[in-house]
Order: sequence, then C-alpha cells, then structure tokens
Amino acid sequence: MNSFNPMMMVNTSGTCATSKLTQCRDFGCYEIDISRKFLQDPDNVPDLSRDEFMARKNVLNQVKKWVEKNGARGLKEWVPIAYQYEIVKASAKRTRDWGHLLFTDLTTTRFLIVMVFPSTCDCGNFSHHDYDAMTKYQADRLMSLLKYLHHSEGQPDWVRATYVTPTQNYQLDPEFLNSETAPSPAETRDRLVKKLLPIFHVSADNFIPSLLPSDIEKIENLLNMKGRRKAVPSGVRESVIGTKESRPEVGEAWKQKNARQCAYCEEVKEKDLMICSRCKLAYYCGRECQRLAWPSHKRYCKQA
Repeated sequence: MNSFNPMMMVNTSGTCATSKLTQCRDFGCYEIDISRKFLQDPDNVPDLSRDEFMARKNVLNQVKKWVEKNGARGLKEWVPIAYQYEIVKASAKRTRDWGHLLFTDLTTTRFLIVMVFPSTCDCGNFSHHDYDAMTKYQADRLMSLLKYLHHSEGQPDWVRATYVTPTQNYQLDPEFLNSETAPSPAETRDRLVKKLLPIFHVSADNFIPSLLPSDIEKIENLLNMKGRRKAVPSGVRESVIGTKESRPEVGEAWKQKNARQCAYCEEVKEKDLMICSRCKLAYYCGRECQRLAWPSHKRYCKQA
C-alpha cells in the first residue's frame, strides 16, 4: 500500500459514524457488522463495562430474533454497525454527545438508534426528560450527517430512535421495529398515558439541523483522506448546520467531558490534550508526542 488510508480500515470497535456510514456504502453492511464483538466474554471488551456490554447484547439479540422471524416475509433486515459512536472522530466532547447502538437496513437509507440508559431516579442526575432529549438529539444529529454524506445518491429516508433502561429489562417496544411510520399525535399521547418509552421518527423533512461548523470541518478532512468526491453544495451544508443552542439541555451528569487517548503513547486523559491543528482528528499529550507521531501521521494528515 503506497499510503495509509484510515477509511479503508474496518474496525468493529471504531466509534466514528462518518467512517462507518461511508464504509457501509463502499464495502457492504455485513463487513461493518459489530455482532461478532458481542460473542466474546465481556471482560475482553475494555471499552464497555460489563453492564453496558450485557445491555447492548440484550438489544442486539432482540433485533436479531425480530429479523429471523420477519425475514421470511420479505421484511427488513437490520445490521448493527456501531455500539457506541460519535458523529465524526473527535467530535464527542461530552457524555451527551455519544450515540449508542446504531442499525442500518441493507439500502443504508433507513436507520435505527437505540440508546441504553441507567434507571432513572429523583436525585437530579438522570431524568426521563434528559433521556428523551438526548435520544431525539441523536436522531437529528444522525439525519444531519446522512443528509450531508448522501445528498446526491441514496438519500436517507428516516431515522427511528428510542431508548431502553433496566426498569424494562432493556426490552424494546415491539412497535419500534414493527412500524416504519412516525407515530401520530394521538399515538404519542397514548404512549405517554400508558407510560411507554417514546419513539422518535425523524425524516429528511422534519429533522432539526444539528451539525456544527467544527463537525463539518472534521467530516471534510476525513473524506479528503479517503479521496475527495464532488464538493458538497453550499445549500446542503446550510441545511444541516445547527447551533450550540440546538444541543439538549441536560443534567450535569451528561455534561462531563469525555476522556481522550493520545494518538501516540495511548495514555487516556480527561483534559489538557492538544489536537492536530491540520486534520482536527488526532489528540496528543503534548508537542513531544505529536512530534514523535508525525512520521506516520503525516501520510494521511496531509490529505486533509
């Protein structure tokens, strides 16, 4: 290989949604399937706690059983492509910015998001309002990204999103998988009365633009590393750009800053890391680690 191209590497532990979605179109959804990661012992998966691992595995098994039951009738197949993701590498600065389970159908135009949350309590750290807001936010963020990436061919149809908690034993509402249409206002009110978990259905016509200019810059840099396609029309860019005010107002527990790993020495820190000023995709402990990493990093950074 003459030059290293990070977009060509399929990593089941990868967290970059931009890479995942692009690779689905390039290599096929099954190549990106993260199911095999959950065939191993949870102690061998360091990026998830045992509880997080088992909760996600529970949801994956539910979706798999639904596919096995309904596939014979020609209905959808859902392929899990991420178990924890950020819109683009280095974009998730706080806990609220992470999405959890992400599924695509074989056309890569319809998507499911399942957020996995702890039980709620009355201490002020967690609330159903936070869960609703963060789940809807992830749906809007993903649709914004899809509109930007796939604005010309295979445009996105919709994103459905919900969440699960230990209170319901992490069980999905059957309606989440059985329906492909947005709940009517009456159905939404009925779900509230019955205290059912919400289902958010976001389409290209009703999403809230949620990408920040810094997100777009990172996405562009990553795509340039792959090999630049046609420039994204300015109208498309404007249609997906939101503001910081579009982010959900959540409790302090969800505003904690995310730890990051130095791209050279791999030490994990919660603060004081510097980011590559060119590609905006790699973090370093300091200038010495950046200097030592440059011989390998420059091969794709210069393409950004």
